[in-house]
Amino acid sequence: MKKLLFLFAFSFITALTVGQTYAVVKSTDTPTPTPNNLEQQVSNLKDKIASRVAQLNLVDKRGIIGTVTDVTQTQITLSDLNGNIRFVDVDELTKFSSPTAKSNFGISDITKGSQVGVIGLYNKESRRILARFVDVQVNPVLISGAISDIDKTNYNLTVMTPDKKTYTISIENITKTVSYTKDGGVVKSGFSKNQVAERIVVEGFVDIKNANTIIASRIILFPDLTINPAILITKPADLQLQGTIVPSTGSGRKLTPLVK
Repeated sequence: MKKLLFLFAFSFITALTVGQTYAVVKSTDTPTPTPNNLEQQVSNLKDKIASRVAQLNLVDKRGIIGTVTDVTQTQITLSDLNGNIRFVDVDELTKFSSPTAKSNFGISDITKGSQVGVIGLYNKESRRILARFVDVQVNPVLISGAISDIDKTNYNLTVMTPDKKTYTISIENITKTVSYTKDGGVVKSGFSKNQVAERIVVEGFVDIKNANTIIASRIILFPDLTINPAILITKPADLQLQGTIVPSTGSGRKLTPLVK
């Protein structure tokens, strides 16, 4: 009798455990998606991909060079090399630089009339460029004239041009000076050999602190050439010819011109 009761109890407990396990497994099963739901998900994914592709086709990397006509904290207006007006947007990711800047340089340092190069993302629809790099372009200038003054203390030259303008030429360690003559050709020269009223050509860059000062990179002197007649510079007394040159006979006697 006891044996029968034990078998009955064991069978009942086993059946109850299997039923609970099946109920738990059954309740955690993920419902199988219907064909309509699957098609909708695929359609949504296609729309997202198509939208992204359209955005990528609308934006292109591009670079432009132009002259600043207007500038604000969020936008730079340029006149490009063809005279077209271009709008450049800037944000917190835009980086600014200038070859003459010795400290932090930003959009507030860009002024009207400056020439800048811009690289960024160009929107073909709005025709605007979102700048990633803005670099101020500094072009060299060429000055041709004559030396009107020499500042030996500060190593500066004053050069006058035919249109009566004067420029201060700053001689730096990087300045290369040469002299050209018909007989000697091109030879290396230095600051100590400069002479007032000597013809000179200077290549350099305008000082950002003083538009009338040129930081010289190259200087060519022409001792044999006369200066432009429009430049009125008087040579110092020690460079001027003293007296009148009288031709000699070769025998030591000087010829005296006949005076009627």
